[in-house]
Amino acid sequence: MKALQSLTDLFTQSVTDAKNVELWAENGQIDCTQGLYVDGFDIAYTVNINMSDVDIQPEILMMHLVVWLNKYDVDRETKGLEPPTFATQCLDNGHFDLKLQIDIKEAYSLEESATGVWKQGDVRHDCVSDFAIAVVEDELPALEFTGPLGDLPECS
Repeated sequence: MKALQSLTDLFTQSVTDAKNVELWAENGQIDCTQGLYVDGFDIAYTVNINMSDVDIQPEILMMHLVVWLNKYDVDRETKGLEPPTFATQCLDNGHFDLKLQIDIKEAYSLEESATGVWKQGDVRHDCVSDFAIAVVEDELPALEFTGPLGDLPECS
């Protein structure tokens, strides 16, 4: 559950003191196909984030979450995930109690590995999370044509 760990790191290292925040997953489900060959599975769960007596404005907290979503979960709509939800209470000292719920879907796949712990047929595999930072189009290397000249039609 790499997304849960990433969110935990975000909130305990960049947002508030770890003693003021709790993160956990619930309503988890495993989505998989059944058959002789297994190539992976998806897990879906809700991340709950509870913060108490934090000295951070709700909109600042939400901006941290929006930045995280734009880095790690840009295709939420194609996964069928609902937008994150929140509740907040302003305390007398200007601090806030905040609660967030974020639906997550992570894919896991089997990757061939000589030391893998899963074996299908004669091939060993490791079960690895596909959770990763999203690719930023501007950071991709330029696409270059390396074939023989004259193989492509002229552009007009």
